[in-house]
Amino acid sequence: MQMSSAPLPHFDKPVSRFVIGSMSFSTKELERTFATLDEYIRLGGNTIDMAHVYGPEHHKAVGAYLRERGRESLILFDKGCHPYGRNRVTREDMESDIRENHERLGVEHTDFFVLHRDDPAVPVGDILQWLNEFKAAGLISAFGGSNWHHSRIQEANDYAQAHGIQGFSASSPNLALATPIEPMWGGAYSVDREARGWYEQTGFPLFSWSSGANGFFAGVESDDVRRVYHNDQNFGRKARAEELAKKHGCSTTQIAVAWTLNQPANVFAIVGPRTPEEVRESLAVLEIKLTPDELRYLEDGE
Repeated sequence: MQMSSAPLPHFDKPVSRFVIGSMSFSTKELERTFATLDEYIRLGGNTIDMAHVYGPEHHKAVGAYLRERGRESLILFDKGCHPYGRNRVTREDMESDIRENHERLGVEHTDFFVLHRDDPAVPVGDILQWLNEFKAAGLISAFGGSNWHHSRIQEANDYAQAHGIQGFSASSPNLALATPIEPMWGGAYSVDREARGWYEQTGFPLFSWSSGANGFFAGVESDDVRRVYHNDQNFGRKARAEELAKKHGCSTTQIAVAWTLNQPANVFAIVGPRTPEEVRESLAVLEIKLTPDELRYLEDGE
C-alpha cells in the first residue's frame, strides 16, 4: 500500500491523494499524534490539513512535530477566514489568520492558505489581489477556497488569467455518496451533479471533506447525522454500499470514500485518522477500484 500523489496549479510539489486532518492532534497526546503522522508519512502521505477555526491545540501539536521531525517532506494546507459571527473575507482577517496560524505552528511560511468560507459580496478580484500580496510577502505559496461554489472558483481564475496574477490552486467542498438534506454547518457546501461535471471537465483539484458523511456509513447515530443524512435516498445508498463492501472485502465507509476517490475528476480526500491503525485503514481505500457501473449503482441503484 503506497500513497499516490498529483500536481496542483501554481505549486511545485506533488500533493498526496490522502490529506491527513489534524483536528484530533493534541500536545496532550503527542506520542499518539507523532505515531499517527509517522505512519502517514511512511506510507507516502505528505499534506496536513489545518484551520484557524479548529483552535490553537492542533497547530501547536503539528508545530511540535515539525520541530522534532523537520518539515522538508511536508506540505502545510491551512485555512482561515471562517466566520465568527460575521463575514470575515477581508484583507485584515486574512492577514490576521495567516499570521496567527504561523505563530501557533512556530513557522513563518505555510504552503497553502485556503479561505474557509466565501463572501459573494466581496469581488473575487479584491480577494485575489490580497492573496497575491501575501504570496509576494513570503507568507504563503498557493491558495484556494473551501466551501466555495464552482462558479466563483471559475470567476476567480478567469480574473487571475486576465490580470496576469496567480489564481486558485485548490477547492475544498464536500463530495460524498450521501447527499446532505441540509448543510452540516452554516456555509458548508456539497457539490451537486452540475458542479461534479465542472470538476470533471476542468480537472480542477477537489479536496473533499467528510467523504464518509460524518460517520453515516459507519452507523454513527447522532442528532447531526440524523438531521443531515437520514432519508430514503441515503439509506438506499448505504444499503448498496454495504452490499459492495462484502464483494470487495472492506468496510461500508471504505466503499463510500472509494466512491468519492473513483469519480472521473481530480479528487483528493481529507481524512482524520487518530491512530496508525486508522491511517492504514484509511489508505487501504486507494486499492479499491470501482467500475463506472458500480459508481452508478451506488448512487442511483441502476
